[in-house]
Amino acid sequence: MRKAIREYMLLCLAIGAVVGVSLVGMGCSSTPMRPAELDQARMAYAQAQDNPQVSTHAPVALHEAEEAVRRAEQTWDKEKDVREVQNLAAVAQRRVEVARAAAEKKQAEVDAEELRAARERVLLDARTREAQLAQEQAQRAQEVAERAQREADQAYQQVRAITTQTTQTTQVEQASPPPKEKASPGRCKRGAPCPSRKKVSDY
Repeated sequence: MRKAIREYMLLCLAIGAVVGVSLVGMGCSSTPMRPAELDQARMAYAQAQDNPQVSTHAPVALHEAEEAVRRAEQTWDKEKDVREVQNLAAVAQRRVEVARAAAEKKQAEVDAEELRAARERVLLDARTREAQLAQEQAQRAQEVAERAQREADQAYQQVRAITTQTTQTTQVEQASPPPKEKASPGRCKRGAPCPSRKKVSDY
């Protein structure tokens, strides 16, 4: 009988120890787990920070996102308030998205400005080429006109020289006396027949 009572008491002690260990384990496991949203917010911020476009074009928004992530982590370290940390992590992720959107907007503005500048350069080059072409055409036209003027001057000088030579030749011819006509035998002047001359023979 006593042996049975002793075994019963040992069994109760063992059960009590097991229950006590279980309760201790349950007490230790009452600490809440770190919210996944907090890790996601930290990862999103790290990716945005590593993006040169975001860090260059949206430094202010990126800094605000960093502050939001740090606030959520500090709240978790101090209070272990899952709901509050989830809300702060959501705010941090929103800040990261704002930073990315601001960077994309700024990059779009930069691209648009570069396109506008490139378009102006193309138009300027086209206008410059047109001006050069017009200048070359004007220069060629001037050269043609000058060549035509020189040819006209040369032709005028040639015509003038020929005219002068012709005039001088005419004046010389008019100033010279007309050549004398030779009387033909058997005729006198102005076509009259001359009297026959008898030869006197020597005796």
